Amino acid sequence: MGLLMLLGSICQGREVPKQPAVSPDVLTVPQIWRQDFDSLPSGWVVRPSFKTSPAVFAVVTNSSSVNRVLAMTADSASATLTAPPLPEVELNRMPWLRWSWRVTTLPTAGDGRYPAQDDQAIGIYVTSGTRFNQRALAYRWETETPVGTEGKVTYFMGAIKVSWIAVRNKADATAGNFILEERNVRDDFQRVYGFVPDKVYLGICCNSQYSKTKAAAELDWIEFSAGETESHPTSAEAPQISGLRTK
Repeated sequence: MGLLMLLGSICQGREVPKQPAVSPDVLTVPQIWRQDFDSLPSGWVVRPSFKTSPAVFAVVTNSSSVNRVLAMTADSASATLTAPPLPEVELNRMPWLRWSWRVTTLPTAGDGRYPAQDDQAIGIYVTSGTRFNQRALAYRWETETPVGTEGKVTYFMGAIKVSWIAVRNKADATAGNFILEERNVRDDFQRVYGFVPDKVYLGICCNSQYSKTKAAAELDWIEFSAGETESHPTSAEAPQISGLRTK
C-alpha cells in the first residue's frame, strides 16, 4: 500500500506525458502478396484431374541463373498445384496479378478452342466460390491458339465455370526466356462474371492428357499487388527476362 501511495504522489506532482497519436501511415495494410519458390510452399497441394495421371511439380534450380523456380511436367497427364486460402488478398485492394514464367515443352497441337486439344504447358487460375459453385479466370500459355483468344469451359454439369485467355502461344516459346506478365484480375472478373469476389484461390496447372504428349514449364514467382507497374508494356511487348527475379 505504501508503494502505491508513493507512486500516486509522484504522478500527482508532475504532468503525465501524453502518448503520441498513431499516424495512419503506421497502421498500413499490406499492399502485396508474393510467392517465390525457394522451396515447395507449405500447404500447396497437387490435385490431379479426374481419371488422369498427375502432372509433376517440383522446385528446381533455374538452368540460366541461381534462382530456384517451380517446374512442372506432364506426360499424358494433368494436375493443378493449388495454394491454401489467401485471406490477405482482396481484389479491390490488390487487383494486379503479376508473374514470371516460361515454357520448355509445349503439348503438341494444344489448342484451348477445341476440347480434344485442350492442353497447356502452364495456366494460372484464379478462382472464387465454393466447391460446387466455382467461377475461375485462367491465364494460359497455349500452343496453337492465337494470343488474345478468349473462351469458356464448364465442368461437373456447370458447377465449375472457367473463362480463359490465351496470354502466350508457341511463337513466344522459341527463345526460352522468362516473360513477365501482368493482369488486372479485379477488372477481368467484373468484365467476365459481373462481380468482384471477396475471396480468391490460386492454382497452377499443367496438362497434356488430350494430346497424349509431353508438356513442361517453369514459374519463377507470382504476386498480387495494389499497384500497376510503371509504363506497363502490352502483352506482345512484355520484356523477356532471362534468369532474373524481378521484385
